[in-house]
Amino acid sequence: MKKFLLFLVTVILCACSNDKVAGISTVETENAYLIQVVHEDSLPAVGVLARMRAASFVRSVGDDSAGAAYYEEFVTDSLGCIRVDSLAVDVATIEIVTAGEGVFDKIAAEDVQNGDSVQFVLKKTGSMRGRVYLPEGVDHAWIQVYGTDRLVKTDSEGFYEMDSLPAYEYDLRVIVGDSVVEQVATVDAGEATLANVRTFEPDSVKVLDFESADAQFIIRELGISEAGYMSSTDTSVKTTPEVAMVPETREDIEEFFVEAGADRAGNALHWVSSAGRGRWSFYGIWVCPEESPCDLSATDSIVFYARGNGVISITLETLGSSNEEGKTLAYDTLNTEGWVRRVIKPANFKPRDDMYGNLGWDVISKAVTTISIASYDETEFWIDDVVFYGIKPSDFIAK
Repeated sequence: MKKFLLFLVTVILCACSNDKVAGISTVETENAYLIQVVHEDSLPAVGVLARMRAASFVRSVGDDSAGAAYYEEFVTDSLGCIRVDSLAVDVATIEIVTAGEGVFDKIAAEDVQNGDSVQFVLKKTGSMRGRVYLPEGVDHAWIQVYGTDRLVKTDSEGFYEMDSLPAYEYDLRVIVGDSVVEQVATVDAGEATLANVRTFEPDSVKVLDFESADAQFIIRELGISEAGYMSSTDTSVKTTPEVAMVPETREDIEEFFVEAGADRAGNALHWVSSAGRGRWSFYGIWVCPEESPCDLSATDSIVFYARGNGVISITLETLGSSNEEGKTLAYDTLNTEGWVRRVIKPANFKPRDDMYGNLGWDVISKAVTTISIASYDETEFWIDDVVFYGIKPSDFIAK
């Protein structure tokens, strides 16, 4: 069967070179550029529309039409063929999108002059999504795709989506306020491509805000959405609500999310701990997989808001059988009824002593998998909005 298909394709290409076909001109010339479009089963794609533009073309932000300075349309014939006799530009793009399949490529004037031929195979279209990080004072950006009429406007947070894109390495032009950013993004057949524009990426990440009981750690542009868990050193640790009197719980995590109170809007994480010395309970969440821990060593500070009484800690951990497991932690003592802004620096983390797996900041910060908030002895506290400064959202990308 494969031999037959190969023979069929060869015959069709020969037929394309001899029959008159639709295109810029149906007058046969010696140097015509011949294009055959086929499906993945090698059968001709008949009657599909192909559009050609200058490779440098981008659709104007102020123009509602898709008109281009150089624009031609073709319809493939009964053999899936079109022919181009000449180009009005040095390099043009050709784009075909039909029934969830497509192709996108470039054609050079030199190829047309040489009378070359090519076969394009239609494959499943993909998509592109991502975030353009917006500088202060800018409430949207525009994404233009060179050689196409694609133009999308981001939302007020900079997020965008673009569907039905043939597989290709696209050149993007991004307008952010008065700035223009050039970028490349590769779309694979049938896949969703993440293409963030990080020129104005912030140097901070809000890791926890406790507004969602289902997914407390969210970096939307990276597709990260992770639910937290409560745990304790053993069953002798008592916590409130009572559902947490077990070594670990995820199902009832929402019980710990309450109104922040004390003149603070939104929700906060709250619990009461009663434990003997050397025992503790904690809230934890995975922020990076064990196969690819995050390097958060560039952290300048960890800032959060808290109120209550007792001793808590911010803990970073490296977990997973493929890593050297351990942790680093910084203690903080609370004694306030109102909300206060707390700042922890890397220097505040406990020096390495190997007790209870404490390997110190220098080791753990380079390979973080989880972040935890622990309480010790007799403690009641509320915590909200944990922000890491000095690192970027992209630092959480799996390397």
